[in-house]
Amino acid sequence: MIKLIATDMDGTFLDSSKRFSMEFFDIFEELRKRKIKFVIASGNQYFRLYQKFLPISNEMYFIGENGSYIAKGVKLIATNTLKKEQVQAVIQLVESHPELNMILCGVKSAYCLNEFKHLEPVVRTYYCNYQFVESYDDIDDEIMKIAIYDPNHQIIRYADDIACGLDKGVKATTSGNEWIDIQNEDINKGVAIKRLQRELNIKPEECMAFGDQMNDYTLLKSVKYSYAMANAVPRIKDIAYGIAKSNDHQGVLEVIKKEVLNQK
Repeated sequence: MIKLIATDMDGTFLDSSKRFSMEFFDIFEELRKRKIKFVIASGNQYFRLYQKFLPISNEMYFIGENGSYIAKGVKLIATNTLKKEQVQAVIQLVESHPELNMILCGVKSAYCLNEFKHLEPVVRTYYCNYQFVESYDDIDDEIMKIAIYDPNHQIIRYADDIACGLDKGVKATTSGNEWIDIQNEDINKGVAIKRLQRELNIKPEECMAFGDQMNDYTLLKSVKYSYAMANAVPRIKDIAYGIAKSNDHQGVLEVIKKEVLNQK
C-alpha cells in the first residue's frame, strides 16, 4: 500500500510551460482522504514551491533546494547549509567564467548580483523570495546551495571544470541544460526523503516517486516504486521501476490515478 508519493517539478510534474493540470487538486483530495502523504522534491526554492500549490500548501511536504530545505507546509523541518569558506571558494571559481551567472540560495532568500538584473525573469521562474545585491558581502544569511546558470543552455561544457575546482565535501550536480547546483556532498533528494520516511514511519516499499534528471537519481533510489518520465535522461530510465508518460502528457497524474487510486 502506497503511503507517500514524491515528485520532482521541472520536466516531471510541470509541463513545458511550467504548469500542472488543475485535475491535481481533485487527485490530491483523494490522496488526503486515504492519508497518503504528497511530497514535492525539487531543486527550486521552498518559498516558490509553497506559493505554487496554494491553497493546499499547508497539507503538503516540500523538499526544496535538492534536499537542503525540508518543510511540512510552513513548518520548517530541517536545513543543510554550506560553510562560509566553501561559499567563497565557489564564488571565486565561477567568477573565472564571466559568461556564467550565480544565484546564492539562502535559508531566508535567494541572492543575485545587481549586474545580472537583466536575468530577473529567469530568477523569478524558480524563486519567490529573492534580492539583488551590490556585493555577495552584503548577504546576511546561511547559504544552502549555489545555482550556476548558463544563459546559452550549454552548462555541460563547464561541468568537469567546476567539479574539479570544488573543495572536499562539496559536490556539483547538473540539472537540465542550464544549471549546475553546488551543495554539500552529503545532501540530496534521497537523503531528504529518507528523513521523512523515518519521521513518518513509512517504508521505502510504501513509497512512489517520479523524476527525469540526474538530480532525481537518489530520489528514485530511495523508494520501491520509482518512475522515470518518458522524457527522462537514459540513466534515470535505467534505474526506474517503471516509465511514465512525458511531463507534457501528465505522466505523474496518470500513474497515480491508475496505480494508487485505481482509476482509469
